[in-house]
Amino acid sequence: MHRRGFFLGALLWPLAGRAAPRPYRLGPGSTVAFTYRLSGIASGGQIPIRDADLRLDFATLGNSRVTVTMDATRARTTLPLADTAMKGPSVLDTARFPTITYASTAMRRTETGAEVLGDLRVRDVTAPVALTARFFRKPDRAPQDLAELVIELTGGLSRAAFGATGFADLVDDRIDLRILAEITRQG
Repeated sequence: MHRRGFFLGALLWPLAGRAAPRPYRLGPGSTVAFTYRLSGIASGGQIPIRDADLRLDFATLGNSRVTVTMDATRARTTLPLADTAMKGPSVLDTARFPTITYASTAMRRTETGAEVLGDLRVRDVTAPVALTARFFRKPDRAPQDLAELVIELTGGLSRAAFGATGFADLVDDRIDLRILAEITRQG
């Protein structure tokens, strides 16, 4: 991320007078990147985002709400042979559960951005997952301009917590997530 983008956290404090969630649109081609260890070797992949409802209130972050639906049927790894196994019945089971959904339940400001708490639904299991968020304005924007932003979300989860236990002898339980997306305020 370019430091010229000026970290938005410092910009958010003076906005207390405008407390109301505003809708934002996710930029095209936004995906969720994930990393995992296969036989001890780091590997990764992506899951495309099908739909997102983003309502952000930078003055009172706790008023913000985010719901993101990912298309598990189009998930891909860097190892094409692993794609079939990942989508199969012992991992994502995309034939029965074609989407993965994350819905925020709370957001709070931190020194470097925000903590986003939410419920992640994978397969038929819903469990809490915390993500760390950092917001950046575009380099050519005025310091108070929140119309177009770049957001980075990071976190991790246990496959086993969602019943995605297939190939445990080959694939570690921990999956790390990184979402980098452009968002544009609507209206």
